[in-house]
Amino acid sequence: MFVYVPNLIGYARVVLASIALAYAFEDVPFALGAYFLSFVCDELDGRFARMFDQCSEFGKLLDMVTDRLATAGLLMVLSAKFPEWFFTCLALLLLDIASHWLQMYTSVLASRKSHKEVAANANIILRLYYTNRIFMGVCCVSAEVLYLCALALSDTDAAAVRGMASFADVLPETLVLSVPIGFLKRFVPTVTLVLNHRASLATQVAALMLPGFLIKQWANVAQLLASCAALAEHDAPKRKRK
Repeated sequence: MFVYVPNLIGYARVVLASIALAYAFEDVPFALGAYFLSFVCDELDGRFARMFDQCSEFGKLLDMVTDRLATAGLLMVLSAKFPEWFFTCLALLLLDIASHWLQMYTSVLASRKSHKEVAANANIILRLYYTNRIFMGVCCVSAEVLYLCALALSDTDAAAVRGMASFADVLPETLVLSVPIGFLKRFVPTVTLVLNHRASLATQVAALMLPGFLIKQWANVAQLLASCAALAEHDAPKRKRK
């Protein structure tokens, strides 16, 4: 099992993600390439697991843990490069880990085959996220690519790559991102993105990824709340017996 093809790809993911994080402060273009290859491997391991009939519980856990830790590492790097976004990165990191850990734990309690199984009455976004591979893929890719765009913007050379006219034509001239709740403005700075023909490619791509990224965070919140509700339902019969 430890040398199943998908698990070998999983080990390669760990190595590539580690290399990317190790070079994130020294050679951003190299780090971007290594992290992107790690992300590509994330798509390949599942395909090869099904192709060779080599699905395993070890492989599933390796995949999920690598996902969580790679994203957590990238968010930690971004929080160091952009100190004003520290609390935002921290919140995203905690939400990602907590929601997936609770989802996995409740799946084990309910004796489900996978943490991707959701109830029929679950939040519509959560149902789409776990039942439609394309929808899930768009959300996950959007979040990871947006983080990589932020990493690219931390590097002078990568940030200097000019955007594409085709992107500028479908994007607004400027995009102002601001949270509507007053006290949150302390933790989530307002940012204005210039997306015209003078914009960098990283800024344009980040703007295109923003909808999928926001839906991904919505799904994480829905997953967290649904898992808490499932835990409460699991405990309810015990309370009644008492």
